[in-house]
Amino acid sequence: MPADPQLSRRVLLAAGVVGATLVSGCGEARSPAAGSADDPDSTLVDEVVARITATAEISARVPDLVALHTAHLGALDAPPPVAATAPPARLLRSERQLQRFLVDAALRAESGPLARLLASMSAAVSQQLAVL
Repeated sequence: MPADPQLSRRVLLAAGVVGATLVSGCGEARSPAAGSADDPDSTLVDEVVARITATAEISARVPDLVALHTAHLGALDAPPPVAATAPPARLLRSERQLQRFLVDAALRAESGPLARLLASMSAAVSQQLAVL
């Protein structure tokens, strides 16, 4: 039995909210993520894909992170990552940097649906960090 049952309920509830937000937001962001020459967010989406891919590539030790990053890349119409392993401290540092980057990216997004998607991705990474 967990030391603090309240924490488990909170984490479970937050994960459910994040999951529902991610699922509902995935389809909405596909149009800005496809990126045309006229899309002001196309450069931002490219940056986000590069950062998620770089982080995902060192997350092989944690299958939940691989699945999370694969889903995020799929929502941005990007190919899945090829995961390898990294020392736990490096992985944790990289995930924290990704979470902060996604918050910043959500604030920079011109498109409302893309901003919501990036914010939900940041929240999902935060939830994974809580259980690492």
